[in-house]
Amino acid sequence: MKYSRGFTLIELMIVLALLAIVATVALPGFTNLIESSRITSTTNSLVGLLNFARSEAIRHGRTIAVVPIGGDYANGVAVQVGGGDLRTIEGPPGNLTIAMTAGAALSFRANGLSGQANDVSYQVCGESGNRGTQITVTQGGQIRSESVVCP
Repeated sequence: MKYSRGFTLIELMIVLALLAIVATVALPGFTNLIESSRITSTTNSLVGLLNFARSEAIRHGRTIAVVPIGGDYANGVAVQVGGGDLRTIEGPPGNLTIAMTAGAALSFRANGLSGQANDVSYQVCGESGNRGTQITVTQGGQIRSESVVCP
């Protein structure tokens, strides 16, 4: 009796059809995973920058400003003292957005407190609008983040 090795054309077509079905089901979940990872990364970068700005204000004993680069958060965010950049972060990757949703231009005073009369809030949102993060800086300089549903 002769044994053949390999696969028949029908077996290969069935495997390809199954792979196509699995890819169709998995692709939307993978896209959401990538967006979620980008939101988390951008949020962590912004929170880290805000903590750096606060600590530098205390260390230098001067007011430190947190400003969008070129007036647009899409270009990134900078920590400035006396008009010079101490540290910057890049703009959000992909179709993410950073927007100030409450308060005015953020600064930290020499004692680490916010230079604003009200809380300052930023939102990091993805393209899908399902998930985002709100970062709030209180008048006392406390920085916290929480998950929100973006508009």
